[in-house]
Amino acid sequence: MSSLSHHVVNMSALDVDLAAFAANPPDVMIVDPPYSKHVHKSAVSQSVVGGSRERDLGFEHLTPALRRRIARFAAFTRRWSLIYTDLESMAWWRISLEAAGATYIRSIPWVRWSMPQLSGDRPPTGCEAVIVAYGGGKGRKHWNGPGNLLALRHEGVEVDVAAADVAAADVAAEIGALTLEHTCMRGEDKHKAQKSLDQLLDLVTWFSDEGEIVFDPTAGSCTTGLAAKILLRSFVGFEIKPEWVAHGKTRLASWGAGGVAGLSKGDAVRYARFLETQTKEKADLARLAETTAKMRAKGEAKRAADKATTDGAAVGGELGVLADAIVTTRREATTP
Repeated sequence: MSSLSHHVVNMSALDVDLAAFAANPPDVMIVDPPYSKHVHKSAVSQSVVGGSRERDLGFEHLTPALRRRIARFAAFTRRWSLIYTDLESMAWWRISLEAAGATYIRSIPWVRWSMPQLSGDRPPTGCEAVIVAYGGGKGRKHWNGPGNLLALRHEGVEVDVAAADVAAADVAAEIGALTLEHTCMRGEDKHKAQKSLDQLLDLVTWFSDEGEIVFDPTAGSCTTGLAAKILLRSFVGFEIKPEWVAHGKTRLASWGAGGVAGLSKGDAVRYARFLETQTKEKADLARLAETTAKMRAKGEAKRAADKATTDGAAVGGELGVLADAIVTTRREATTP
């Protein structure tokens, strides 16, 4: 895998040469674009002094031009495209994807932590969605994910820090208090819309193969790129804000020869969670394979029994016809 490369470039997705992109498309696109104007306008957070305050996300809302451009990227991408979206924009994304020539597959809900509805007059938004689309690649589709995936959410489990190769004692203490749910990231050094590393490690694992190119046209803090590098995929990302390009390059460089030792504390925790879920998924797959084998064996036994019954009935019917013919012949022979 020495040919792998990982780049984040300071440019807008709208400035990409589509002809050049189509001539050398990525294998997979995973993108978390801005959400709708309504979502940005309604963004609030709890104030430390009580009540709520408007929350500046630090970037503009999704425009029709950017949505259509990302849909074009999806149409050119060889295989899967995953697009984060607010629920209200799902229909618009499907329309744009199909108009661009991509194949809409389905949407996966991301059940996440949600701040209580501060107005108290309606329920909170409890989930977002990930649009799954397929591009111009030929042949049968395949992915590496669990067949029983219903939503991007995990049950809480204890993480074995030793197995995860996380040495820091403070990380070990923190892991025990966390549950395996994919949640938004908060903190002074975090992007306002940053997704958790364990979630992106899952998505990159499920929808791409080693050695493939993963593309993110709104790279932000480069979580997708870090996940791709950890999992031996190449990465190309575009980001319009220079400060986040610099942050992304630093984050990509954090995974090197030392492995997890170079990661930040938060990324190390999330990486440990990912390893734990991988262990659970392998156990689930083994149980599924065992159950499938039993069901197939039961079905084959039933088919064999049904065939034996059908064959027996056919033989019995043939013998009956033969006996009737013999009786008739005898009667005809004895009739004067």
